[in-house]
Amino acid sequence: MAVTVELSGATKKVRRAVFFSVMVVAAVLDLWSKAYAFEKLGPPGRGPAPIVIPGVLKWETALNKGVAWGMLSQQNARWFIAALSIIALPLIVGCFLRAKVPTWPYTVALAFIGGGTIGNLYDRVATGMVRDFIYVYCINFPVFNVADSFICVGATLFALESLIVGDRNPKKPGPGEPPVAEAAVP
Repeated sequence: MAVTVELSGATKKVRRAVFFSVMVVAAVLDLWSKAYAFEKLGPPGRGPAPIVIPGVLKWETALNKGVAWGMLSQQNARWFIAALSIIALPLIVGCFLRAKVPTWPYTVALAFIGGGTIGNLYDRVATGMVRDFIYVYCINFPVFNVADSFICVGATLFALESLIVGDRNPKKPGPGEPPVAEAAVP
């Protein structure tokens, strides 16, 4: 049985304000951290990377012309990748705004994904590549940045929330079907 929940106008406004605020804070935090890291560490290959956690994590600047794990970096895909981000942003915002029941995990998940997308899009448009500086060398994981972290955490939260909550836009009962129960939203 589907559960339909309608949020009050004030609650929707609060969730929208939180969504846009978190998205902006995520983008600003990403851009600030990249600028700070590159200012302090210099361009890639400048010197030894400072170890943060011995055997696990160090700061190491890198420039990525591609997408995750350097895919598409051999091609001149700068504008193609930027176009995908430009298309993704309104879709992310649209998914949030169309949700009749934007739970807190859903709100934060999409805001994280949107903020990370903005941070990496800025780099790609401004310089043609994305600035990375976090290196988990114990597993030789590709160097990444705060935007990548926001996107991954947001996608994970989105997937978990989708598994738990399910359909955010339940259908109204058809003719002859019992009415749908109302429920409170966390």
